[in-house]
Amino acid sequence: MRRLRLPVRPDRSAATPVLARVRAWVLACLVVPGALSGQDVTAAAHLDRGEVGVGQTFTLNVVLEGVQRFDQDPVLPDMAAFAAFLSSGTQTSVRIVNGRTTVSLTVQYRFQATTEGTFEIGPVTVEADGEALTTEPLSLRVASAPQPAPGAEGAPAGQPSDPGNIGPDDLFVVAEPNKRRVRENEPVIVEYRLFTRVNVSSYGVTRLPATAGFWVEEFELPQQPQVEQVVRDGVAYATAVIRKVALYPTGPGSKTLEPLAIEAQVRVQRRSRDPFDDVFGGFFNRSSLFNDVVTTGAASPPVEIEVLPLPAEGRPAGFTGLVGDLAIESSVDRDSLAANEAVTLRVGVSGSGNLKALAPPELAFPPTVEAFPPEVSDRLRTTDAGVAGTRTWEYVLIPRAPGTLTIPSVDMGYYDAEADRYETASAAPVDLRVTGRAGEDALPGARARGSVEALRSDIRFIRTDTPRFRRRGETLFDQAWFWIVALAPVGMVAGAAGLRRRRDRLAGDRAYARDRRAARVAKKRLARAARLAGGSDARAFYAEAAQALEGFVADKLDTSAAGMIRDDLRAALRRRGAREPTIDEYVAALEACDRQRFAPVGAEIEERKAFLARAESALSALAGELR
Repeated sequence: MRRLRLPVRPDRSAATPVLARVRAWVLACLVVPGALSGQDVTAAAHLDRGEVGVGQTFTLNVVLEGVQRFDQDPVLPDMAAFAAFLSSGTQTSVRIVNGRTTVSLTVQYRFQATTEGTFEIGPVTVEADGEALTTEPLSLRVASAPQPAPGAEGAPAGQPSDPGNIGPDDLFVVAEPNKRRVRENEPVIVEYRLFTRVNVSSYGVTRLPATAGFWVEEFELPQQPQVEQVVRDGVAYATAVIRKVALYPTGPGSKTLEPLAIEAQVRVQRRSRDPFDDVFGGFFNRSSLFNDVVTTGAASPPVEIEVLPLPAEGRPAGFTGLVGDLAIESSVDRDSLAANEAVTLRVGVSGSGNLKALAPPELAFPPTVEAFPPEVSDRLRTTDAGVAGTRTWEYVLIPRAPGTLTIPSVDMGYYDAEADRYETASAAPVDLRVTGRAGEDALPGARARGSVEALRSDIRFIRTDTPRFRRRGETLFDQAWFWIVALAPVGMVAGAAGLRRRRDRLAGDRAYARDRRAARVAKKRLARAARLAGGSDARAFYAEAAQALEGFVADKLDTSAAGMIRDDLRAALRRRGAREPTIDEYVAALEACDRQRFAPVGAEIEERKAFLARAESALSALAGELR
């Protein structure tokens, strides 16, 4: 059985700092030095419950008796077939029984059950105090329906079951799509809502759902979630939207929205049999400042979305793949110009749908016009109907011959999901009046052949300066300047041909053009991220850094940055010559961006600057290895 090594990190579920100091002071007075020397080191594992429902969380506790630290992190069995790892934390304890003091360390690994059935959790390997210890295997049953938490029976309706034990009905996350049956590329608006009837002091997203098969657009949410009071199944809850996205399915079939997992810190009233709580609890429990903070996890259940293919009948020739509505207009910055001057053609589309994935229209310019690749600008926003706004392409055109120039009409097809039919948006042709003459105007300032300008009307000497003497037998071919002058035109022609070939390739080969500008675009985005690093909006910083990381690889691989599948991305980078450690560092930087973008509290400024250096290093290493 393959095993998985998970890190151990501090848990925030321990008592408050004031109460912890009081306990430590009392224990320091009672514990006799050397009383721990004879204690044996043992390890055991147990589950907080033996039966859970699909989508519910459970905790695997690894208890180490006799010492309070590991030589190495525990090695867990592979549970990927039926559970997804959420988070981990630690707790320590000291007990005094009949004058004998014992210490223990408990590591709590929180998982979410994903598959129905009965499963065996293999032994956990622990190294401590120079010994290798192994725990007994455990059994877990995963049912299809949610199971009540231990101690939840008999709890009054609308009240949490046990203050120290958060049940599945006390705190949970739900994914709420506005549609469950859509057409291909039709937006699905999904809200991830947190429902709670306990006192949540803070929370963090521990696992974002994979978006394979979807183009994803994030909604901007306020720093502090807007809390509402609702009644769900007859129980009063406080609820807030913790994530909102617009998903555009990229292909037909049944799609699964994978769970979003969080870890929350919940304040509960202390209820313990600890004798020190009996002594001090009468005072501490009267104030919420000295309540316990319990760490619990929750995850949204998977949601199925049925995606229907777009109908084949009636599909127009210029269909763009857009589902929504579309309007087009085209214009030029002036309607009259001289030959060999530049004019700007603007083609703008407005409406709703996946406008970010919309490709520029195919325009057939006359052969007398030199056209350059368009510059793209967006004014888009994410609404409850999906992405809406305008996308504009600006073409620079240079007419080379005079006359009346007609820029052809622009036609783009789209699918109207509400009317269930295809439509075509069109922009009328644009006429330009080109003046001048192509031959002379192509060379501004050229004079008529044969014209002579008289400078003086006096005697014109053939030569007035002192002649230069040269040795007998010396020829012109022995002079270096002669060869420089003679070969300069050849070099200029070769350079012009190479420059022209490069410009033609940039205009006709989109993949080559994206590859050449990938590093420059990523550098600009990292510079914008550096300016945001010192601000108060950490999410904006990590969003800009993520765009730099994703955009660089998307340009190098000539693919779309949104909706990239990590496994396919790894395979593509390996095919391009990148080494596995470099790929791992790049993917780790991407995942760090994802976590920080949805964390409720922003990272510190120094942490952002350190991450920026990490992102630059990952991109530099990747650029050096890609072929």
